[in-house]
Amino acid sequence: MKPKRKSGLVILIAGVACVIGACFLKDEYYANMLRAWGIAWVVNGFLQLRQYFYYSKPEHQAEYEEKQAEQRINQKDERKIMLRQMAGHKCYQIMFFVLLAVSFLFALLRVEWWITAIVCLLWVAQYVMGIVLFRYYEKRL
Repeated sequence: MKPKRKSGLVILIAGVACVIGACFLKDEYYANMLRAWGIAWVVNGFLQLRQYFYYSKPEHQAEYEEKQAEQRINQKDERKIMLRQMAGHKCYQIMFFVLLAVSFLFALLRVEWWITAIVCLLWVAQYVMGIVLFRYYEKRL
């Protein structure tokens, strides 16, 4: 089995397009932002292509097959599934309180009202999504 090259190439091309597009922007702020995204995508695409070429060599084929088999097993392993669910739940809990703390800190620091409002809305949206997803999975199972 050969590794997939397509995603790395697409990311690399998108990154190069962003870097080139940044050259044509007049606003320096947006040009720098687009250039930074482009560089990040170029590096990501390059690393994926490097991994593709590494595993496509015949001497590394057995290593690639072993890695694929381990990934297939980990996807179906009940313990790993439970660990991923626990990690996701803990991440949800931590981000819930982080968003609350950041919105409170922004309010104390008198940051512009719309920035504080966005963080508060993200906090509310996360809470509502948690309830909606819980009820969806409760009915589904």
